[in-house]
Amino acid sequence: MKHVLVCAAAMMLLPACTYSVSGHGDNRSAESAGMVASRHVDVPGDAEFSGMIVNAHGDVGRDLELSGASVRSNADVGGNLTAEGARVRFTGSVGGNADIAAGTAYLDARILGNTEIAAGRITLDGDLGGRLVMDAGHMNVRGIVRGPVEIRGHGRNDGHNGRVELSGHLAQGGLICAAEVEIGRSARIEGDLLVISDHRPAGDGFRYEALNGRDCDHL
Repeated sequence: MKHVLVCAAAMMLLPACTYSVSGHGDNRSAESAGMVASRHVDVPGDAEFSGMIVNAHGDVGRDLELSGASVRSNADVGGNLTAEGARVRFTGSVGGNADIAAGTAYLDARILGNTEIAAGRITLDGDLGGRLVMDAGHMNVRGIVRGPVEIRGHGRNDGHNGRVELSGHLAQGGLICAAEVEIGRSARIEGDLLVISDHRPAGDGFRYEALNGRDCDHL
């Protein structure tokens, strides 16, 4: 699925420059690329979508890869999810791990494996079954994270450390480091959670350490 796709300029105005299905039976996979790569897909194998605007929905038996300026997907993925774009929105389910890289992202999904996120701004809903590693400027955590978290802020104030808003459920604690950390009344914290920030957030159920001008990336 990694072969090079070449599109004629005249074809760039079509909804999808190329769409192909390869393989047979359980190995049947799909690939779409173009200015607009938009399609409902139902394959037992892998699927890959790339373009300026990507809309991928349906069922993918193994891995799903998405890349574009604007990426939207509501899919049930049996394997791993990789999504990259200026704006990424994913709703659905992932049977394996999820890796998200975006300027702005919204994730509302059931993910059984581990989740890694790098973003300028992220809103996180849904139910994450594994470990969460997240690095972003502004993070709004509203869902359930069943594994330990490693959340680090960047990109605000003096150029780093960011802001975290927590109103969801952390089932195994972990680490949150950001210049600003806000823990809402609806937040539920279990396990050992260490919060490192400029000022101690309101609430209890966590340990606190002052950031004291340090960089979260180096802690």
